[in-house]
Amino acid sequence: MLVSGILQREVSDPRLNSIVINRVELAGDGSFARIYVSSWLPDAEADEIKKVLKKASGFIRRNLAGKLDLRIVPTLRFQWDDSVKEGEEVLSALRMLNVEED
Repeated sequence: MLVSGILQREVSDPRLNSIVINRVELAGDGSFARIYVSSWLPDAEADEIKKVLKKASGFIRRNLAGKLDLRIVPTLRFQWDDSVKEGEEVLSALRMLNVEED
């Protein structure tokens, strides 16, 4: 994925090394893309990452423009996604139940 590559190689902020892109939704008219991201970092650090992503979105969009053959490059909107973290909590609870049964 292009956005992931830009985050890893082109954005120099080390706080963004801990994020994972879970999915991308492109608006029907291509005007914006909602990018769902998550991280294993504590919530306090997640708030800081959200700010960094918002600040870097223009830079990321300009880099995408150079890599995509599109007339209009979508505006990027980063959305925090806790589904991976919540899924891990559910799996952990199920593991605990399994241990109690044994």
